[in-house]
Amino acid sequence: MRCMLIDDDIPTVEALRRIVNWEEFGITEVQAAHNIQDAKQLFERGEPDLIICDIEMPRGSGIEMIQWARDRQYEGGFIFLTCHESFSFASKAISYDADSYLVKPLDKQELEAALRKSMDRLKNKIMMGEYSKLGQAWLKNQDLMERSFWSDVLTATISPRIQLIQSEVQKRGLAIPVQAEYRLLLVSVPRSQIEREWDESIFHYALSNLTCEILSSQAGSGRMIAYQIDKVFYNAIIAESTADMKGLVANAGEIIRLSRQYLKCTATCYFSEPTAISGLSQLKAELEQADESNIIFRGRVHLPNEPFHVDLSERYTLDTELFTLLFVQKEKAQIVNRLKKELELLTRLNKLDSTTLHSIREDFLQIVYSLLSRQHIQAHRLFADEVTQGLLQKSDSSVFDFMKWAQALTDKTVDSIKEVLQSEGVVERAKRFIQEHYTQDLSREDVAASVYLTADYLAKVFKNETGQTVKEYLNDCRIRAAKQMLIESPASIGEIAMDTGFDTLSYFSTVFKKWTGETPAAYRSKHKSAL
Repeated sequence: MRCMLIDDDIPTVEALRRIVNWEEFGITEVQAAHNIQDAKQLFERGEPDLIICDIEMPRGSGIEMIQWARDRQYEGGFIFLTCHESFSFASKAISYDADSYLVKPLDKQELEAALRKSMDRLKNKIMMGEYSKLGQAWLKNQDLMERSFWSDVLTATISPRIQLIQSEVQKRGLAIPVQAEYRLLLVSVPRSQIEREWDESIFHYALSNLTCEILSSQAGSGRMIAYQIDKVFYNAIIAESTADMKGLVANAGEIIRLSRQYLKCTATCYFSEPTAISGLSQLKAELEQADESNIIFRGRVHLPNEPFHVDLSERYTLDTELFTLLFVQKEKAQIVNRLKKELELLTRLNKLDSTTLHSIREDFLQIVYSLLSRQHIQAHRLFADEVTQGLLQKSDSSVFDFMKWAQALTDKTVDSIKEVLQSEGVVERAKRFIQEHYTQDLSREDVAASVYLTADYLAKVFKNETGQTVKEYLNDCRIRAAKQMLIESPASIGEIAMDTGFDTLSYFSTVFKKWTGETPAAYRSKHKSAL
């Protein structure tokens, strides 16, 4: 058997070669690679029976390597090495069917135990005479064909007319009872509910593997469809109506439990009533709609015809007068705490749904925009950064995400109003912006935008504070720079005009003479001769 060692740390590779009696494990050849690119080239020349790979490397991670290998139907052993005992690494390793996950510095006994485990698994595969490659390819192709069929059914790509469905089944060579009824199970995980460290594609793969493992006895892998809509990961599972419902519900609960334990996310499961194949696409849409409106009942199994019991007899209205007063008083902590208590109360009373949360968000925004407008602060610029926009997009997903967004919005709003009321701070920032960008084609609007104010309001504050207009201060910066360059630089007057932000030589000369009482040429001649 052949083993491949992959680690960017050459001493580690040499130590592995030296400390292990490879022949004891039936390994007669040990290859080494120090990055993923070299490892892939070695792999393509001949698949190893076992790969021992560091997870964290500068030119590609071990996770990328196992994903690449598994995508090529590699079924050999895989042992991961890492310097950090990280859950996210371990969970990804598990999701790709790694044999072991060892933390450096390596313990020889642990390494040998891992090698023995990998070799035993490989030998068992050989002894049990698993399907031939041809047979495996046929089975995988059947799974792909069936998964493609069910995906087309769920998306209504195939017309819901039973004759057309029957025709597609025959055309694809599938053994699917068209006249039977089926039940749909939808597993949902919003993007906001998973850890940031997860790569989206790897997470979805891990979730699908976990779901498939738990439900394999009740629904084949060809009946499990993974897909994503906006910010939500879904797994749709089609089970025949004759399947044990009690067992399905228990397994759905297990998906939720293991997702929380191993994937560190909150999964929610929804069951449909049994229906004919022709009705599955409609049921899928209904379950997605139920998931979208589910704000406070996540992390549970929801059975058919069991509504969320949200009490909407009285629509909640945000006390805009109270929150406006708190903003005026600049009480950031009170604003956030009061909003949090309101949402917690609505949750306890089962009065919070997606529509209510959305209306609260709109009312809160209205308060903020109104206050910013009074201070001549441009909200669309203040909240244009990527972080705030990302929080806004997630704010409808859950109470937790809503509060993260509300906290960020409150902090920015109150801090910006404070800066405006302390006009010196705003003017100083505007002056610094001019000093840093005077060589560019600056307008009054550009300067105002840099401090999130309207141009007219900044002009008023700037004039009151400095005694100059924004344009005058800009020209003052440019002339001071030009004076220094005329004395110290050999550049022509025309080049200096361009380098200090003036459009034309004539305009530069006009402004320069107005500021200094001399033409640029006279100023240069006078001061250079004085040196």
